[in-house]
Amino acid sequence: MDRIISLLAALVGLIALGGAILVHTNGDAQRQQMATEIAQLKASLALMGQPTPGTSVQTAVPAAKGDDGVADALLALQDRIAVLEQTTKTQASDLEAARAQIASLPSQPPAQVAAVDPSALSSAAVSSDPSGAAPSAVVADGPTKDCIPLGTRFMGAAGDSFPICKTKMVIKVVGVSDGLATIGGAGDVAQGGTGNLDKGCNVAVFSADLASGYAEMRVTCS
Repeated sequence: MDRIISLLAALVGLIALGGAILVHTNGDAQRQQMATEIAQLKASLALMGQPTPGTSVQTAVPAAKGDDGVADALLALQDRIAVLEQTTKTQASDLEAARAQIASLPSQPPAQVAAVDPSALSSAAVSSDPSGAAPSAVVADGPTKDCIPLGTRFMGAAGDSFPICKTKMVIKVVGVSDGLATIGGAGDVAQGGTGNLDKGCNVAVFSADLASGYAEMRVTCS
């Protein structure tokens, strides 16, 4: 019995020794494989870092061309800046010369403007008499708002009524046809003609259009 136990113990020892030898052998093989792969990677990196003769020439030429282009662009920019600086200096000199000429001119007093009476202007505007007298149709209580001033052109269609400023007159457009306007108090007035109104006033028709239905008129008094 003791002999069997001794044999079993020896067998277990042999199996353990064989396993240790196998593990050591596999470890050595893996380390050698990893060392080989590392060496290959190092060699590949070294080859990638060294340019081949064919590529060294091809990369050198474009680099030189690129440097030439940048240098030319910088030179052109420098010339442009110099031209702009010269132009600015010239313009500044011209401006100073112009200011000096203006400063050397003799000062002139402002022109005297005669005072004008607004009422005189109003009377002259409504009067067509060369003497400057107010027309007889102008009255003190005549309208001054929402009315047509004397001597002002205006457009009117059939049925329109227009009070004339500072007078008692009201221009009524009866009808408009081609080249003819019918006005209350003046009758038919042809285009380019004049119709008589009360108190020395008249109405001139400049245009009359049936298609639009409007006539252009102007009222003056003397």
